[in-house]
Amino acid sequence: MKKQLGVLIPLLAVSVVVFLGYKGFGWENSFQTVFGSSLPWQEESKREAWTTFQNYLEFARTHNLSGIRSLSHQISATCSDQSREEECFALMDSVHAFASQLEFGEFKHIQMDERQIIMFTDGPTVAILYFTRDNNGAPKVLGLRFCLEDEAVLDSCVETDPAKRDRDGNGWWDSVESLFYH
Repeated sequence: MKKQLGVLIPLLAVSVVVFLGYKGFGWENSFQTVFGSSLPWQEESKREAWTTFQNYLEFARTHNLSGIRSLSHQISATCSDQSREEECFALMDSVHAFASQLEFGEFKHIQMDERQIIMFTDGPTVAILYFTRDNNGAPKVLGLRFCLEDEAVLDSCVETDPAKRDRDGNGWWDSVESLFYH
């Protein structure tokens, strides 16, 4: 029994460090490679973001601007101007028309932290959903982009290297920040 404890205790300690300390040591991407694109503990955030996106699309379909505002990080200048209501509705119709074709199961990849979430599909045409998080951690729709992936260039559509996501060090990933209205 003493011999088994001598092996069990170090094994347990290593397991705790590996599974609880993976982010602090920068091992998250290694675990994603081993376990697949989406880690089990990311699934809840992924579903919550997807539900927010689906609600956003329903608000766009019904031209519910107050609903859109409640789920958005920001509103376009067109939809912020009451005199441009018809243009705003046309934008909503356009967003709904192409985005409602997307399916949850296609979004096999997720990157997230306490400020932002990016979900994306495999290529060659990569759909990328961007979300920010409010003060309570709830996702807010920021944007949708499509990218034609260049198979010769890894990370041509989505930066997967955590060290390169936030080049100015302000806490917002560059691809997320590029969608902010200035």
